[in-house]
Order: sequence, then structure tokens, then C-alpha cells
Amino acid sequence: MRVNGRTLRYSNLAERRLFLSLGITEVRVPRSMNPYTVARRIARAAKNATPDMEFFKALATQAKRPPDLPPVPTPDFDRPEPVIPEHELVHAEAA
Repeated sequence: MRVNGRTLRYSNLAERRLFLSLGITEVRVPRSMNPYTVARRIARAAKNATPDMEFFKALATQAKRPPDLPPVPTPDFDRPEPVIPEHELVHAEAA
């Protein structure tokens, strides 16, 4: 399992089959959960049918998006925070 911030992606064929069986290619972990713990549970679920499989199905259905939406970058790394009009002067002074 590859951990990129809060986004988890598969790293082997068993995990890939698990993700694709649910119709996803990546899963975003909520802030209430530890991404490394979730990655470990998904890896266990990919090896055999355990209670971790039910956990992963619930997480995947929560993170699934409609197929007509284009993929968006993860908000952790790819986009700067928007500048609110009241803070424009502060940003201008800092530059």
C-alpha cells in the first residue's frame, strides 16, 4: 500500500484487484483515522476475507465519486489555500 498524505493507492496486484472490485483506484482516509493503520487493514483484506474487508468496503463507498467527474488533485499537496479578500493586503505586504 502506498501512502501519500491521506490518499492510499495500491502497490501490488492483490490490492489492485481489491480496489478495482469496488470501482476505485485510490481511497482518501478521513482525518478521524490514521492512514497507516488503514493501509495495514486494507493490505490484510487483500490477502484474505477478514472483517477488514467490510471495513474497506465501507471506506470505499464513502470515498467513491461519480464516474463523469474528472480526477481532482489531492487537497493536501497540490493546491494552495485560497486568499480571502480580507487577507489580500497581508499577502501583498509579505511579497
